[in-house]
Amino acid sequence: MTFTQGLIENIKIKSRKLIRNGEIRTFIENLGIVFIFRFTSAVLSVIGLVLAARYLGAVSVGNITMMQNTAYLLYIPMCFGINLSIIKFLPDCNNKEENEKLLGSIGVWSLVLTVVSIVVYWVFHSFINTALGFSATQLLLTVIMAVTINYSMITEAILRSRKRFLTLGIIKMASSLIFFAFTLVSSLVLKNYYYFVYGIILNQLVVIIWSLKTIKIKKFRFSMKTSKLAYKYGAINMVSGVLSYIMFSSDLYIVNHFCSAYDVGIYSLYQVNVKNFFNLMFHEIFAVVFLPTIVQMNTMKIYKRIKSLIPIILPIAIIANMTISICLVLLYGRSYTINWIYILLISVSLGFHFLYYVFNSVFTVEGKNGALLCMTVLGLPMPVLILISIVLTRTWGINGQLISLLVTQLTLVGVFLFIIKFKYLKNKQTYINILK
Repeated sequence: MTFTQGLIENIKIKSRKLIRNGEIRTFIENLGIVFIFRFTSAVLSVIGLVLAARYLGAVSVGNITMMQNTAYLLYIPMCFGINLSIIKFLPDCNNKEENEKLLGSIGVWSLVLTVVSIVVYWVFHSFINTALGFSATQLLLTVIMAVTINYSMITEAILRSRKRFLTLGIIKMASSLIFFAFTLVSSLVLKNYYYFVYGIILNQLVVIIWSLKTIKIKKFRFSMKTSKLAYKYGAINMVSGVLSYIMFSSDLYIVNHFCSAYDVGIYSLYQVNVKNFFNLMFHEIFAVVFLPTIVQMNTMKIYKRIKSLIPIILPIAIIANMTISICLVLLYGRSYTINWIYILLISVSLGFHFLYYVFNSVFTVEGKNGALLCMTVLGLPMPVLILISIVLTRTWGINGQLISLLVTQLTLVGVFLFIIKFKYLKNKQTYINILK
């Protein structure tokens, strides 16, 4: 038997075992439902990006990406990681009253945090505009986008925790159609990237309004005890989210600082938007089903199963990212040539990025210990990795930044494996021995 035949046979055996597992079979069925709708939405988003690249130009794409990137930073204190608390605690609500207390408490605090965040951004608007090179209009739209992202994440989390995947898929596809319509107007008719941003905001608003109508919350109750439970867990995930943002989104700001506006646009088209498409496929399709499915399962069992599948998962992820990268660049038009070094570095780094996200998702929903583990994995190597990113970008521009991204992903996966093996498992075993 050749190596190739042996590999194929091994994949067949593992596939049969996976399909026989009832939980995994249910997961695959739900994933298929979500995939049909979310993939259609993703295709519409890609077409919108292609139109922007072709008719608005690289500089406009860079502006759009900078605003989106910043909106995902500004929404963090508004959300406070509460979307993950919803996924964690809502399935455990035993009756209608507990459900109303959790959602009512989150509703009150979410409004308070959103208002406070907006006031802070208004007070420091001059500093933010100067630091990012934004105009007053750009910052205003970015803050509005952050607010819509916040409430979109919260309402989606409620539907996800209730496993309303078909409903959520329909909502997302409908909102993407509206966004696509705005993309056509901004690119082909008005040739103004602001309308592209309006489309993003309207996309989120449709999701929020439609999701709220679907959820049908009849009564809100407020509980300080429930608030503390939800936001204590949310705070841990918020810190982890901030670290994650710094690690995975600071690259655009570093490129913006050391390179030209055109380079920011090219970097956005090659790396940021390919990564965003990957994140869309992961968070909007895979994680939508994955997190609610594993929330009450054995964490280490899932981790070991995923680890055993790395020889299969990693090559598939790399090849998929490479295919997406090449297709996108070809669709951008003749103004953009294929840079094979960019594509290779992006594809391999996103392959390892997928592994990191899967590990992170598994332990995030486990509880406090899992959330702290994820935070440690990010926090320990982050200062060194950010320094490497700055030095390499300053020296070699976009090439340097892409090399640093690969170093980052390899490091994070390595740190995850190391900490789980030599610290996390050891602590777990000590805890089990104490109980005995």
